Amino acid sequence: MAKEDVYNATMISMSMYGGLFKAIADDVGLDKALEYHAKQGIPFGTMIGETMKQQLGDKAPTTEALKSVLQPLMGSFGFDAEYDVSPTEISNKIPRCPLYDGWKMAGLDHETIGKMCSAMSSAEFAQLKKYYPKIEGSVKFRDSSEGYCLEKFTLKG
Repeated sequence: MAKEDVYNATMISMSMYGGLFKAIADDVGLDKALEYHAKQGIPFGTMIGETMKQQLGDKAPTTEALKSVLQPLMGSFGFDAEYDVSPTEISNKIPRCPLYDGWKMAGLDHETIGKMCSAMSSAEFAQLKKYYPKIEGSVKFRDSSEGYCLEKFTLKG
């Protein structure tokens, strides 16, 4: 499947998920809906941690190993990501995101989408930390729909 097809398939799926999220938030409130939504980040953290463990065994993590896991994972969802790798940090600049675009298509506003991304990413990073305690993750959410997100993973001493 071509990259654009993957992007569109993910975006349409996220549009449907966004509609479900809105219905849940209307029913139980935004905070509770975000709590449920955050749990969706756990499988991503597990997938990253397990794949790195398979690649590295008992060796310490490296940013290159992390990139070799992140790049195909992000690509499998159709993300357009630009990677900047140093020995201690990997940054993923995401100018076009199928999750953002799908949730926007579902009628979710920019602020709510930011809360969704933050909640899910926090759960992902916490789960990855169970595998590699020295890896810190963070996300700077896009300033506007035309902006980009910046995800960072840092290897701590």
